[in-house]
Amino acid sequence: MSSKNYQLDLPVPVGGEDLPIPVADAAPQQEQPSDKAFLEWGNLVSQRHVRYLAFDPTQKNLWLATGGGILHWKLELNRFVRYASEHGLPGNSVLAVTVDGAGQVWAAHELFGIYYLKNDTWRPYRILGEVKVSCLTLDSTGKLWAGTASGIYAINTPDRKPVIELPPAGFPPRVMAIANEYDIWLCNAQGVYNYKNSSWIRSSDSVQPDVLTLARQGKNLWLGTFRGLVCIDLTTNKPHKINTTYTGEITALAPHPQGVWAACGGQVGLATETGWNPLTEKQFNAPITSLLVGRDDQVWIGTHDGLLRGENKQILLHLTDNPPDVIGLASREKSPPTFSSLVQALSVQQFADRSILWIGTALGLFRYDLFTESWRRYGRLASQDIRAIITSLDQETVWVASWSSGLHGLKQQNELQTAPNISEPILTLTAGSRHYWAVGLDGLYQYKDSGWIRVELSVRGWLQVITQAVTDHLWLGTSAGLLLYKTDTKRLTPITGNLGSVEIRSLLAINRDELEQVWVGTSQGLYMGNVDNWEPIPELENRIITALVWDKNNSNLWVGTDRGLFCLLSQGNSRKMVNEFNIHNSGLGANRVTALTISTGEDQETKLWVGTPCGLSCYTY
Repeated sequence: MSSKNYQLDLPVPVGGEDLPIPVADAAPQQEQPSDKAFLEWGNLVSQRHVRYLAFDPTQKNLWLATGGGILHWKLELNRFVRYASEHGLPGNSVLAVTVDGAGQVWAAHELFGIYYLKNDTWRPYRILGEVKVSCLTLDSTGKLWAGTASGIYAINTPDRKPVIELPPAGFPPRVMAIANEYDIWLCNAQGVYNYKNSSWIRSSDSVQPDVLTLARQGKNLWLGTFRGLVCIDLTTNKPHKINTTYTGEITALAPHPQGVWAACGGQVGLATETGWNPLTEKQFNAPITSLLVGRDDQVWIGTHDGLLRGENKQILLHLTDNPPDVIGLASREKSPPTFSSLVQALSVQQFADRSILWIGTALGLFRYDLFTESWRRYGRLASQDIRAIITSLDQETVWVASWSSGLHGLKQQNELQTAPNISEPILTLTAGSRHYWAVGLDGLYQYKDSGWIRVELSVRGWLQVITQAVTDHLWLGTSAGLLLYKTDTKRLTPITGNLGSVEIRSLLAINRDELEQVWVGTSQGLYMGNVDNWEPIPELENRIITALVWDKNNSNLWVGTDRGLFCLLSQGNSRKMVNEFNIHNSGLGANRVTALTISTGEDQETKLWVGTPCGLSCYTY
């Protein structure tokens, strides 16, 4: 998607910060990877949450490890390439990336494993299996070193065992500084360690667990702590503290010929043995995660809100300039709105000529036009914690539930209606056969006569989920069991058996051949049935069922869990497990599924949209 795709696709109110502006010809261009590991998958995820920076001196390229995958900046060409889980990464959340002396690119996943790039596809370094990596670094020869809880490993090539294996230094290393196998320093939750005479020696000057990062430069070892920056002269072992402009924790260091670049108290500066030279007096609002020395006095700055470049006493944003990293206003001076990757709710609004995907996240409401592939952030609900979205039966109104600001109705006539008689927070919504229902912390609400009315109920536990397929049956899932509410008689009936006491996490009622079929997702597995006849699904026993959606065109039930995505094919009274997706065998952004919805294109191609804590994944079938 290029920046030219900004457009007002629907007449809804937006904030001024969302309005598009012309983008200069020098705007960076996106290149697509030449191959995908999982062709049917794609991901929409922000790569502004930078965790680690690496430079390829041969190609003059910059690599970024982010919470949404890996971003490859071809600096001289002003082009970038995005890599996410469809390209072989085990999910979108990447901890670190680096380029070794042979030009091989390596990455460490947040949870487990080392991966390497080959022919634009990420492949696992199988020799160490799913070991959890805490940091990656290079020594002076360009050799890769991986720090883990089980040991420290030096790796030469993707197809061979580590050439050096050192024992662990107690806790996993936070950062390592390695000149060669005889000159190794690291810091962890117990302090600073040096590897000498085949064992780890803890520095007596750094026995506290407050050392967050370190860097080796010449004869000095620089320590970044919770309380500031310390320089240790290794020839005398004498430490002294550097006085910085602001006091605070040191979150990142990068060696420089004169000292180190340091991120201290939200400010970036060059520290030397004798002083502190801030890049500017400006303090960053977003946490600084990484620093990397560029040419001359240039420093690259990775933050939770994007990549910046510091040079000549100024700081400039260095953005990919297109969604989902940049939504709306593109500026080199001001950080623009961005997509929040923690997806919590999904709904498709179907029009005659297009479909709109509404995305509720922990930091706002977004609209994605599936026809033009253009994005909008709904400015009036920016930064709101969105928990549920439903579309009215006539497709004219979208109801949005927010944890912090209650319930809102969005209409095409530039209206934002806030329901006045319903208390926030709102947990969930459903569109029934004739009515809309909402659940707040204080109970159940029904939309009736253009207003929301509270329904008096006495339930055990918290109401968490609701669903309705037939007129007089409303199914209520609570933290302490399943209930059936008869809307005609106002009678509330607890379901007996296992479903009478287990926590209900998701519900889906459908009409099949004029019969009601109810799927109940619990903290202990999935059940199917109605009233007094319930059947557990053996393949999903002991799984936490987090989301359900029915594909009526293919008679498939998609089941989201805490450990992956499943597809059940329903044939008459029988059910068959036909698919199981996780971050190992698919392009799923994370194993935990938080929301599901389905859209169908003009070519009858079905798209399953999967919300995760690490972005929005799409499976096409």
